[in-house]
Amino acid sequence: MSASAITATDLRTFAGQFATGVAVVTTKSSEGELAGVTINAVTSLSLTPPLFLICLDHKSNTLGAVLSSGKFAIHFLAKGQTEVSRVFASKSADKFAEVDYVAGENGSPIISGVLAAAECSLAEMCLGGDHTIIIGQVEKVHIHGGEPLLYHRGAYAALDERVAA
Repeated sequence: MSASAITATDLRTFAGQFATGVAVVTTKSSEGELAGVTINAVTSLSLTPPLFLICLDHKSNTLGAVLSSGKFAIHFLAKGQTEVSRVFASKSADKFAEVDYVAGENGSPIISGVLAAAECSLAEMCLGGDHTIIIGQVEKVHIHGGEPLLYHRGAYAALDERVAA
């Protein structure tokens, strides 16, 4: 199959074979509006300096808010937070009315009950197809631990056993 024959469905099916954690990115725009979105395009980029990479759709309201404020938080969701993921994946006008959160040091909302959250400042960005790749410098981490919420083959999943290394 040539690259031009790959459809969005083909790519989603391929990507769905890779189990990922579920993350939510939140921010507070320069106008004071809260924004957030569920993503799975997130990865550690560098230890020195501490950098994380996220990818946001060009049409995402959260992208505009991140660009205006230059600050955001990345959250790794816990096994019991399927509904939090759904809220932030929705087009709901006030996603934050449905979740508990506190303001982080950088002003971004920090969602309660997550495995971990990182407060970041915008370091770099570049275009990648229909998404913007955001590189954030991690300025503060909140580690709570627990079992992760996973996403695999279009459905939420959880760990059912650990494999010895």
